[in-house]
Amino acid sequence: MDKEIELFTPQGQYVPPADRDPYSRDAIKELRELAQDEASQWDYLPKPPRKLRSGKDHYFLKVFIFMFITFCLLFGLAARMVFGKGWINRIFKPEPDKSGFTLPIAEYPELDGKFYQPDGRYTVEGVYEAVSPSIVTIEAYDDSAVAAFGQGSGIIMSPDGYIITNAHVVEMATLAIKVRLKDGTEYSAAVIGNDVKSDIAVLKINAKNLPAAQFGDSDKVAIGEQVVAIGSPAGLEGSVTTGIASGLDRMIRVEQTNISMSCIQIDAAINPGNSGGALVNMWGQVIGITSSKLDALEYDNIGFAIEMSAAQPIIESLITSGAVLDRPRVGISFYEISDAYAEVHGTPAGLQIAEISEDCDIANTELEVGDYITEMNGQKVRSADDVYAIILKMKPGDEITAKVVRELPSGKTKEFEIKFKLMEDNSSFIDEEETETVEDEDE
Repeated sequence: MDKEIELFTPQGQYVPPADRDPYSRDAIKELRELAQDEASQWDYLPKPPRKLRSGKDHYFLKVFIFMFITFCLLFGLAARMVFGKGWINRIFKPEPDKSGFTLPIAEYPELDGKFYQPDGRYTVEGVYEAVSPSIVTIEAYDDSAVAAFGQGSGIIMSPDGYIITNAHVVEMATLAIKVRLKDGTEYSAAVIGNDVKSDIAVLKINAKNLPAAQFGDSDKVAIGEQVVAIGSPAGLEGSVTTGIASGLDRMIRVEQTNISMSCIQIDAAINPGNSGGALVNMWGQVIGITSSKLDALEYDNIGFAIEMSAAQPIIESLITSGAVLDRPRVGISFYEISDAYAEVHGTPAGLQIAEISEDCDIANTELEVGDYITEMNGQKVRSADDVYAIILKMKPGDEITAKVVRELPSGKTKEFEIKFKLMEDNSSFIDEEETETVEDEDE
């Protein structure tokens, strides 16, 4: 067995190379280095292999691995803070099949007797105790990601993480959507479906055994019935306001291009941040989806919530298909010309055409920009609501007959009929231009 001589004796004395064992590893290494140095002086000899230095050989690799692990940990921590819990699972885990989905009905746990009225309904305190765990806060982030640019509320629809909210709450969230439960737990959310026309969206978080809300029949709400709104106005999470149902079946549009939704009028305070929250009856059942964009800002104590009976088919379609299918589209934008405006200004009453979509069948008719559509299927049309009332009962591919009035250069008018097929609403529904009415002129 070869003996490896130390460079120093146990007493600390230096051992010169001549006294070292020539067969030790150090001697062999020294001879190899001398041979490589000698060979490097001659061009015809192969170049020596790159020397590996023990101890420092993998220094940069170790530093890279350390920095990479540190980066991953910091990125994961930052992503958890911004995106919430479950953001990795949301990316890689497939969503369950929800074909044939219907809105589930949950049951609340039995509460202490002090939270009930004599007839079995909850008190306001009882409604909060039973329903508030089912209401979440939603934060939307855009590409700047400095802070959440939008905030709203949501309703837990099912224990496996489906959440209802307003479309405008998450519409511009290009980077992330974070959902925060009542207990403070945060999750990353994915948009399952977003219908800007009805202002309804469905989100999904990767969670189990969530406290789902119980949904009631909004068609049974009576005027004067006490109701409770729960949400996060101005970021004040879990806020409760109460009032009465002031009106029913109010056809309200969030924006000019949206369809009218049947809403419950309430006098409970609704403010920015309440959007997507719950309107609840005293049985603890969600009967509406509150929205700050449905507020009548010019007046006090007037707010609105989309009725669950109107929202339910849209929610179910968003979950099963990711969109609202079979919604018809005309393919025009127009000005609303009321009868009063037409009488004052001497113009036909109806829908004055501002633009015609080339991808719609109506573009194949005689209709031109500037014409007036006065009737559809024999019914007078003066507003977008008049159009919705007709075509929402129909399907894409159905044919419509419309009466058109055209103003001629001579000052006379020409009347004619056109027929066209409704198209499927894959993009816009009816892009309504700025309304021109006598009332608007006066304002």
